[in-house]
Amino acid sequence: MDMERSVACYRQWIAGQEAGLAELVAASANAAAGRATDAELRAVVARCMLGYQDYVAGRRALSPGDGTAFVAPPWCTAFERSVLWLGGCRPSLTIRLLYNLSGEGLEVQVQEFVNGRGPLPRGRMGITPGQLVLINDLHRRTLHQEHALSGRLATLHEDVADSPLFPIVRQRAAATAVQLAAGGCDGAVGPGGVDAEVDAALSSYRAGLAQLVAEADELRMETARAMATEILTPRQAVEMLAAAKQLHLSVRDWSRRTEGAGTQQRLNGRAP
Repeated sequence: MDMERSVACYRQWIAGQEAGLAELVAASANAAAGRATDAELRAVVARCMLGYQDYVAGRRALSPGDGTAFVAPPWCTAFERSVLWLGGCRPSLTIRLLYNLSGEGLEVQVQEFVNGRGPLPRGRMGITPGQLVLINDLHRRTLHQEHALSGRLATLHEDVADSPLFPIVRQRAAATAVQLAAGGCDGAVGPGGVDAEVDAALSSYRAGLAQLVAEADELRMETARAMATEILTPRQAVEMLAAAKQLHLSVRDWSRRTEGAGTQQRLNGRAP
């Protein structure tokens, strides 16, 4: 992977996030003041969705067949990497963010309403009964797909360890023992069939991970697109997308400030 180009792609994405946030905030203000039509708001939403699609396509083109860098990208902070799920946020986070925007406790109220055990919740965004049913159904389907991808990721981890990495460890230990018995001094195992097996295993792992990241990207896009263009009104979609960008940028800025402060403290000889 070309690290310099990957970092440049990410920085361009962040610049696009900041510009997109400014456009969404302005569109939301114009909508509140009655100065924006639904068609204008839909155009803003479409540009926002296209920006994410272009970023995903751009980063994938930089490293086709290798998803390792995107699962724990070195250009992100340690905190950002700790909350990533297959190269990005969990798709269901978009729906939970909408619940949060609409009012604290709305998610529980939605479940009670859908199950016929509670009154109609509306929240601050004016979600309608029809929208609630669609959002709840999308949430359940998204969680199911997330769990399926997480399960496949766990299997991929197990497979690369069980075959052939664990057997390779045993082979190397046996070869080292033979060398030592023959009078070898460093115990190193030279290149050969074992190393070729390792290369093949890791290549297969990278390809499998790239496929999972691609499917996770698609699920993120499908979930956001369904919310923004099929369920929510244009004004609601603008508010949701603005909040999502604000959350992303705020987490990035906060983690960079705190990790930068911790680094400075360590350089000054103080505990973080």
